[in-house]
Amino acid sequence: MLPVVSKITLAQQGFYDPVTNSLSMSDTIKAYLRNINSPYNIVDSGKTVINMGNFTGLVLFSNAATGTYYVQIKHRNTIETWSKSGGQIYTRGITFSYNFTTAQTQAYGNNLVLKGTKYCIYSGDVNQDGSVDGTDLSLIDNDATNFVTGYVATDLDGNSFVDGSDYAIGDNNAFNFVVKSTPESSP
Repeated sequence: MLPVVSKITLAQQGFYDPVTNSLSMSDTIKAYLRNINSPYNIVDSGKTVINMGNFTGLVLFSNAATGTYYVQIKHRNTIETWSKSGGQIYTRGITFSYNFTTAQTQAYGNNLVLKGTKYCIYSGDVNQDGSVDGTDLSLIDNDATNFVTGYVATDLDGNSFVDGSDYAIGDNNAFNFVVKSTPESSP
């Protein structure tokens, strides 16, 4: 059976504006299907752009067979996030959809933050080491001090300027000890 496009729905905490119910920009994420048993090998992957208006991107998992998998999400400045404990059933040839925004339990370890009416993936892991901490804050602060603009990882709110608002997002998440929660990191 031929693969069909899968639909992934998510919102990045820094990009999401609850007043307009949209993201500040559309942006690229990487999505992976991973085995539900240790060592949680990657079975398939794809890239997509999450649309700023409907929070959705389309991914073609062309290699995965029918089975139960974790959906792993990586974005340039958010915490790596996995789908809920136990994984999701993926049936090759049938449209697969996964929505991280509907409930905190949609992420492994409930690792989402409620912002307005959407559950969002935590922003601030600029160096992609699995935690929002002083190292990330230092990178944001340096770029803010140097008036860095454009498409950079330290721009947590997606407005193309690195400034105090980006630092505030990172600082709040560092203060709350935001770290990735995955089956790999669980005891």
